[in-house]
Amino acid sequence: MTESFDHPWLALEAAVAAHPGAEALVFPHQRARRSFAEWRDEAGRLAASLLCRGIRPGDHVALLAENRLEWPIVQMAAAAMGAVLVPLNTHYRKDDLAYALAQSQSRAVILSERFRSNPYLENVLALHAELPGLAHVISLDGADPGRLVLGYGELVASSISARTAPDLDLLAPAALLYTSGTTGFPKGALLTHRGMMMCARETAERLAIRPGDRWTSMIPLFHCAGCILNVLGSVQSLAAYVGVPAFEPEETFRVIESERCTVFSGVPTAYLALLQHPSRASFDLASLRTGTCGGADANPEVLARCAAEFPMPGLAQVYGQTESSTLITASAHDDPERFATSGPALPGFEMRIVDPQTDVPCPPGTIGEVQGRGPMVMLGYFGKPEATAETITPDGFLRTGDLGYVTPTGRLVIAGGRLRDMIIRGGENIYPVEIENLLQEHPAVAAIAVFGQADAYYGEIVAAAVRLKAVTTAAELAAFAAARIARFKVPARFYRLETFPMTPSGKVRKVELREMAKAGRLTPLA
Repeated sequence: MTESFDHPWLALEAAVAAHPGAEALVFPHQRARRSFAEWRDEAGRLAASLLCRGIRPGDHVALLAENRLEWPIVQMAAAAMGAVLVPLNTHYRKDDLAYALAQSQSRAVILSERFRSNPYLENVLALHAELPGLAHVISLDGADPGRLVLGYGELVASSISARTAPDLDLLAPAALLYTSGTTGFPKGALLTHRGMMMCARETAERLAIRPGDRWTSMIPLFHCAGCILNVLGSVQSLAAYVGVPAFEPEETFRVIESERCTVFSGVPTAYLALLQHPSRASFDLASLRTGTCGGADANPEVLARCAAEFPMPGLAQVYGQTESSTLITASAHDDPERFATSGPALPGFEMRIVDPQTDVPCPPGTIGEVQGRGPMVMLGYFGKPEATAETITPDGFLRTGDLGYVTPTGRLVIAGGRLRDMIIRGGENIYPVEIENLLQEHPAVAAIAVFGQADAYYGEIVAAAVRLKAVTTAAELAAFAAARIARFKVPARFYRLETFPMTPSGKVRKVELREMAKAGRLTPLA
């Protein structure tokens, strides 16, 4: 681990001083590699070129691109010039882009021309007249002078300056990350360099990441776990970040095998897909040593199997959200409780569990809302003071909206899912994750999401959408659950579903499932 720095550019400079020629960025699908020195130099030239074109410290610079080599270079250039990086969701289309670019007040957007079927450049150019504050459109795939589109390569080549770190307040805004948003337009969380660097550094220490490690991930770089935990964790550990454009199990296996990756980050749905994939045994994954699972409720048995069967002995459960600069808690790579809990609070964070209605702290073992306080907590939602006041308490605690409890050893267990997902059936509080983890053990269930459905008598009843890997019936699943949990928790309705509506961070959109069920768009399981 390098000496602690709370600015990305200083951490990169330290990495260059220690190991200038060591690989820092690897993107196999582009056949592209950069050493720490090459990363620093290219980012510095880009920063200098942007400054020459009128982008100033404090300006917002949007980035719309799939996971590719230029992504972390642009990220570091923004840090070097004191700009606020605005990563945009790669699923955004015209309406989403119009909202995010206008709401963020971005002065420039740097983008891929397209990704898959999404024409980023065409969409942004179509909106340009509606965005008077957007001064520059910069394509990672080459200039288009006829349409006033600058080229990334030309900007880098036009500057020979190696930009040094600016003298700025480490508590000033450094990144504006939009939440996944399961309903309505997302909110943009303003994060600081210090908060992001602390979160990445402390998590990397718990994972025992060391110089020469190779960290890959299925998480998009626009997500906080991608650009903060993975990228900033790698540079502070003198490890290489190995990027893939999107998650696909066999490609993930190939990258791990060919690049001898030692660290992997993913979400529960990805780990389950990797574990169940029929081709896994044909790949050599023995280089894996440690990694993280977060972003949604994790099944301890699945994590234990991944750790044993990949093998990946240091796999650890973690917990957090965008508003906390990625994580609040993280298990250590050798913690015996790392599968069943998401670990204790990171150094610098205070964590408490409170009654959601009163904010009164709960005793250990009692389920309540998880709250965290510390320098990793966002400054607030950009341009949304009321939403900020609703989310951060007067004494500085972040209301996560997640339900969990703390063990006697001080470790967090996410035991109830989202506060808004809690089901109240006839006055009884029901936590979907308990039922999901139980039914996930049924041999016919590949994936499951439990949600509340309106009912005239009980107020809500328990429903479950399942993806099956073998033949079963609703009655069999109900009987399986009834043998283990109270009758009022057993799903009254089961639906069969092949594809779940998901957020980009791997969370099931339960609001959408409820709407689908209400509209009769879910198929009942016989």
